[in-house]
Amino acid sequence: MSLLLALLGACFAGLLAAICMTIFELPFWRRWGMEGVAEWQVNAVIVSMLIRKFTRRREVASMSVAMHLFHGAALGILFRLLLLGLLGTTILSSSVIGYAIVYSVVLWIISPFLTRRFFELSGGFRMTRKGLAVSFLAHNVYGVFLGLLTPVIV
Repeated sequence: MSLLLALLGACFAGLLAAICMTIFELPFWRRWGMEGVAEWQVNAVIVSMLIRKFTRRREVASMSVAMHLFHGAALGILFRLLLLGLLGTTILSSSVIGYAIVYSVVLWIISPFLTRRFFELSGGFRMTRKGLAVSFLAHNVYGVFLGLLTPVIV
């Protein structure tokens, strides 16, 4: 039961960190649109592919943001599972933030950076350098908040 509660807490920490990340990204999205935030473009492609598979509806920006928040929550759980593997049950606040930032950078490298061409071809758009830069900074925001929230919530 305690593992289930820890994972539920990790899900909540991931969701809150993703909300902070999204708040950070909003000014860039307002200024440059979807091309200002690379992972929103990735999420738009994922949502579009899912919608086309199951329905005839069109994807809208709010669906991409919802997918973004879902990923943040799910990746919060994965982070907690990785911490359990690395540290066991003990969570030291001082080391968690470092692990969380490294984790968020690895997430950015995996997506959108390494998967960039796949999503560009699938979505018919081009990820810009500024969109990737905003995404990198936003992933660091996610890592900082995930690192701060995990020891408190979990």
